[in-house]
Amino acid sequence: MNPIRKYNLLRASLLVSLSALAFLVPVIAASTASYHQNGHIRIVNGASAGLSVSPTFLEFGNVTWGSTLTRQIMVTNTGDCNENVTVAAGQNLQPTVMATIPSLAPAHSIIVNATYDTRVFNAPGDYTFGIDWTAICL
Repeated sequence: MNPIRKYNLLRASLLVSLSALAFLVPVIAASTASYHQNGHIRIVNGASAGLSVSPTFLEFGNVTWGSTLTRQIMVTNTGDCNENVTVAAGQNLQPTVMATIPSLAPAHSIIVNATYDTRVFNAPGDYTFGIDWTAICL
């Protein structure tokens, strides 16, 4: 058999077989011919949002009334996509405060400063608050 024809037959057979089933390489009974091809595949889970916040509990302790105090919060993207992170801080009898981190890449972190202003209250006391974090794949 003509060597060029044999190569074309092998190539046509390989193309047809690959379209039917991935990585099936047919064997044609004839003279020996070989071909080596490298490949690469990376399989991922797809777009999955993930978020880690540290510390998990924010304690300001005793603060003199009329003053402010700032604590740092580390926000880490534990997902596999760029994320838009929204934070909402709320406290009884006070308006909700919202902020946005427009794009946080996978495995990256950002430091967010949380500042508590005691002047918004009329009197000293023991106050609790909540912070909600939401991550959405972009």
